[in-house]
Amino acid sequence: MHTMLSFEELFSLDMINTCAYECTRQSRWKETTQRYLSNLLLNNIELRDEVLSGNYKVRPTVDFTLNERGHIRQIEAPVVRDRIVQKTITNNILIPLLRPCLIYDNFASLEMRGTSFARKRFDIMLRRYFAKNRTDGYALLIDVRKYFNSIDHEVLKQLIAPKIKDLEPRTVDLIHYIIDTSSKTGVGLNLGSEAPQIFAVYYLNPVDQFAKVVKGCKYYGRYMDDIFVLDKTKSELQALLSEIKEVLSKLKLEVNTKKTHIVKLSHGFTYLQVKYNILPSGKIIKRASHDKIVRERRRLKAFKRMLNDGKMTELEIYNCYQSWRGTFIREHNAIKKTLDNMDKLYLDLFGKHEESKEKESRSQLVKQIFKDAETRDIRNVF
Repeated sequence: MHTMLSFEELFSLDMINTCAYECTRQSRWKETTQRYLSNLLLNNIELRDEVLSGNYKVRPTVDFTLNERGHIRQIEAPVVRDRIVQKTITNNILIPLLRPCLIYDNFASLEMRGTSFARKRFDIMLRRYFAKNRTDGYALLIDVRKYFNSIDHEVLKQLIAPKIKDLEPRTVDLIHYIIDTSSKTGVGLNLGSEAPQIFAVYYLNPVDQFAKVVKGCKYYGRYMDDIFVLDKTKSELQALLSEIKEVLSKLKLEVNTKKTHIVKLSHGFTYLQVKYNILPSGKIIKRASHDKIVRERRRLKAFKRMLNDGKMTELEIYNCYQSWRGTFIREHNAIKKTLDNMDKLYLDLFGKHEESKEKESRSQLVKQIFKDAETRDIRNVF
């Protein structure tokens, strides 16, 4: 059983220093991070004193717009000091207490999970379902309408109350304060913070428990607010959808009717940006969605403009494309024509990358270093 830290231990200087390192490890290129790190110890001492004295207040967020997989999202990113407080609470309180309550097939915002893990589990469930029922069945695909913007703060507090009831009152008050300040409107959670991500993962846990435990849905999974269920009959999935809507209404949520469907497995469907088709032989065909291809083509053309403006190098572009290409191959299996067209576009824009010469020059450099080292060693001996 995980031992909970006292409030003083939770916000000791050592703990704050550790969380500060974790929070800034990937963002040291940012001016705000560099400013905080330039006076790291004094800033951490000031943050600790504010929290322990009860005078801690969240500072205004850095707001910007992000285009994620074709969706425009409004990001409210907390400043470094607020990220440190959230990291401390998340690592030592929220994850140890909330994660054990989650089902295994909850895929988003957790260590060792993510979209690749979700797609692998979905493949496994499709194969297991096919082994028993062939393609005789349906998939219920549920999307929650404006999920992050609709999460109710009081409902969230009630959901996590049994898990944090044994904590010190100051710790509970701080968790409630983080919830209350995670939205400027008093409803919903912002997309730029770590703690709200964990809250959002846990908020739909009643739906998971209802489907897996109460209804016994064997082929069920969830990636944040994208839910899938496989079943043999359409009528049972329709009844399940009605019951899930009732559970969602208690959470003050509702389904997105435009993105919620019941589709026949033999007709094909899309889940997490992948188009699935199951052949009579049992082979699962996985194609990329049209939007995903269009976004990559636009990205390559944007890279070309940035290359011409001197904002990117050919090596950086090559590495970005190879990263996308490797993920694309790993997560799809009916892609030859699409990949050939994408490779052709890359070659038309940037030409062939001279990787072999680069590797050769590196090899020559290493040999020269060893040769110089041996020469120095011989001179030292004599």
